[in-house]
This record gives sequence, C-alpha cells and structure tokens, in this order.
Amino acid sequence: MASAVDAAGWLHLSEGEEILWTDRPSLYPAVPALLVGLALAVAGVWLARTGALAPVLPLPEPVVRGVALAPVPVGLVVAGWLYLHRWGIRYVLTTEEVYEKTGVLSRNVSQVRLERIQNTAFEQRTVERLLGYGDVRVYTAGSGGTDLVLTDVPEPGRVSAILTEQLDASTGSGTNPRKNARPAGEDRSTL
Repeated sequence: MASAVDAAGWLHLSEGEEILWTDRPSLYPAVPALLVGLALAVAGVWLARTGALAPVLPLPEPVVRGVALAPVPVGLVVAGWLYLHRWGIRYVLTTEEVYEKTGVLSRNVSQVRLERIQNTAFEQRTVERLLGYGDVRVYTAGSGGTDLVLTDVPEPGRVSAILTEQLDASTGSGTNPRKNARPAGEDRSTL
C-alpha cells in the first residue's frame, strides 16, 4: 500500500521521513448513490429490451428505444463520477506530516506538519461506527479551528491513535519521565 504512495508525484518525503499510514475514504457512504446510478443503468437496459415504453409512447421504435436507454449513460456517469471522486482522495500520515490529496484530473494537496498540530479528534455517528469509518479532525496552532478533516476514514480510532502516538514521539511527551531524570544526589550545579 505504501509503495504506490511512495511513487506518487505529489508526495515528497524528506530525508528519514517514513509513511506510517495511508488509505482512501471508505466507499460505504457512497453506496446509496452508487446503487441509484446502477439502478438507472439497469432500468434503462430493461426498458429498452422489453419494450415497456412502446405502449406509452406513440413514437417510432428507434425513438422509444433511445428514450428507454437514456437512463443508462446518466446512471453510469453518476456511479462512475462518484467512484472516481472518492478514488481521487488519498490520506497519508508520515513521521513528519499529515497529507490529504484530492482530485483525479486536477490535484489539491494539503499538508500539516506534526509540529504545528495541537490536538486531534475523531467522530463516528451510529451508522459510521457500525460500518467502521468516521472523520479524523486535525487542529493546529493559531488557527482557532480545524485545519484538516480526513473524512470517511476507515478505522478512525486507529488512525487517531497512530497520529497521537506520533505526536507524542515527536514532542517527547510520550517518553518515560524517569528516563531524563537526574540520579538521586547528583550535583545540579555542574550540569
């Protein structure tokens, strides 16, 4: 999974920067619209094959068949556009930054350095929780709000935990407090 992102022209990793997690939005929220698009396509083919519109439309058969087939391209465009739109979104968490890439033909890349991140949160409504996806929010210093929202992320709790762990590691707050403590009786004036 990471190798495809490594080769991406939009992701430029610095020396020593590693990819910790990468994924696309879940397709679950798009399922109703995908089903409507596919249903339109199937309905158009069915109407054209059965000739069900012929008694309703007093037109020549080729015209009736054309009218019956009209929902097919509409349904395919709806389903295809929705799938491509979601496929064009990519989220990447590295040891130094959080990236969000959107777009198939055009491209928009947002990135936030871990050192700027103040807080993270994840949200899941009931259906999202049942289906295993949700939103991860990234709050940065000085913005007063959310700077980056990774929407419909599969397993948002795990992603938030990875991000929090990386933030702790980068700031040193996740280290053992005794590790940096001075030994008992050590003279502090010489340090």
